[in-house]
Amino acid sequence: MASTPNPFRRLPGSGSGVFEHMRLYLAPDHLLQVSSSGFTESYRRFYLQDIQAISLRESMHGKVWNGILGFVAFLFAIIALQVAGPASFVWWGVTGIFVFLLAFNIVRGPTCVCQVRTAVQIRPLPSLNRVRRAGKVIAQLKPLIEAAQGAMPSDEIARRVDEARRSPVVVSVTPVEASASPPPA
Repeated sequence: MASTPNPFRRLPGSGSGVFEHMRLYLAPDHLLQVSSSGFTESYRRFYLQDIQAISLRESMHGKVWNGILGFVAFLFAIIALQVAGPASFVWWGVTGIFVFLLAFNIVRGPTCVCQVRTAVQIRPLPSLNRVRRAGKVIAQLKPLIEAAQGAMPSDEIARRVDEARRSPVVVSVTPVEASASPPPA
C-alpha cells in the first residue's frame, strides 16, 4: 500500500503565546497556523485567494530584551569585580551567561509583528517574530498569493494610484433648516 505524500511544508520560525506554541505550514492552497498548548491543538487556515495583505512592522521587544540583558550582565560584572577569591569565578560565569544571551539576541536580528489580513479578520502570525525570517516567508508567499488571485500588472497599479490622486474629493454638506420655535429650556 503506497502512502500519500504530505501536502504541508513547514515554514521557518516558531512563536509562542501564553501557554502555547505556534508554527506555520504551507499547503498548495492555504496557509495553516497550528497552535499547540501541550494538551490541545487548534488550527487556523488562511486561503491564499482570501489573503488581502500580510503586514510587517518592527517592534521594540528585541531592544527591550537587549537593555534588560545588558543591565543584568553589567550588575553581575560589578558584583564579580567586588568579590575576591574563587567566588569571583562564579559571578564572572553568571555574567558570561547573560552576555551570551545578549549576543544571541543581537545576532537573531530585530523583532517584528507580522499580521495576515483577510476580508473577515486580522490575525497575528507570532511565528514570524524576526524581520529577516518574516521577509523570507513573505517573499515565498507573494508569488503563490499572486498566482491564486491573479496578479495585477504594475502599470495598472500605477494608473489606478494616479487616478486616485487626481480625482477630487467631493464632500457635500447640507445646511440645517432653522426651526420657527425656540429650543426647549
